Amino acid sequence: MVVLGQPWLDGFCVAKGTIRQFVAMRLGEGYTAEEQLTGEAKHGGLQIIAYPMRAEVYRKRMRAQVAFKSVAMAEVREVQAPAEMGLAPGGLMRQEIYEDEHGINAWARKSSRCFVHLLNSVRFFAVTGAEPPNKPPTAADYSNAGLPWFDYYGGDQAALEGAKKLAGMESVAAKSWQKGKGALPGNDPATPKVIHNVGKRQVRDSGW
Repeated sequence: MVVLGQPWLDGFCVAKGTIRQFVAMRLGEGYTAEEQLTGEAKHGGLQIIAYPMRAEVYRKRMRAQVAFKSVAMAEVREVQAPAEMGLAPGGLMRQEIYEDEHGINAWARKSSRCFVHLLNSVRFFAVTGAEPPNKPPTAADYSNAGLPWFDYYGGDQAALEGAKKLAGMESVAAKSWQKGKGALPGNDPATPKVIHNVGKRQVRDSGW
């Protein structure tokens, strides 16, 4: 995803305009994207890799002189923390993941990576010594409480078609039925009741 053009990312892009929501699941039970795509439950968590825009491209686009300092890229070492949870594909949601309008040559080849480890309530207490946060509301709870959902208008940006490998993954709900566990609690679909539009919609003069 390219920032600032992409305001947020809620899940795996499985088709144009459609994602499967990120769901934290226990590693080793076959639910996570890592296990479905690689057949292994090795890392868990989430890895984020960032590529900065090349300085000359940034200056040209922003029309401003920006001072860039040379940063020595240290070798990334794996964090020694429990990797018992991973991200699995959940329910379908409408969301567009936009194409890179800058082109691949706008980005530096060097990158920086970080590991995000996901902890269940038991491991959270063991690692932090603090009580875990309250149980998050389900999508239905959120909508029934009248809390806002957001619809982003991306203007003329083109949406990606989605990755075939990600589209072939099975959702948490489907996996649960396959395992004979039935529907998981809090997995009911939700209908947004309050929608806030985000982004500028421009009306241009034209011939009618």
